[in-house]
Amino acid sequence: MKIKGLAFLFLISATLLHAEPFQLKSPELSSGKLIANEQVFNGFGCSGGNISPSLSWTGLPKDTKTFAITVYDPDAPTGSGWWHWVV
Repeated sequence: MKIKGLAFLFLISATLLHAEPFQLKSPELSSGKLIANEQVFNGFGCSGGNISPSLSWTGLPKDTKTFAITVYDPDAPTGSGWWHWVV
C-alpha cells in the first residue's frame, strides 16, 4: 500500500511541476495603472474611446469550457464602487 501511495504522490507532483500557470494578458492594461482613454466608456459623463482591450491567455486548466471576467472600479462615485464588466 505504501508503494501505491508513493507512486500516486509522484504522479501528482510530476503533473503539477509541468503544469503551465494560467496567465491573462493585455497589451492595453497594466496592473495597478489606470486604463487608457481608448478603453474608457463613452457615456454617463465619460468621453473615452469605448474600445474593449485585447485579451489573450495561456495555461488554461484542462477541460476549461468558459471564463468569467469582471472589472470592478472601487473609485466610482456611487458610494460602493461599480462593476464595469461582467463578461
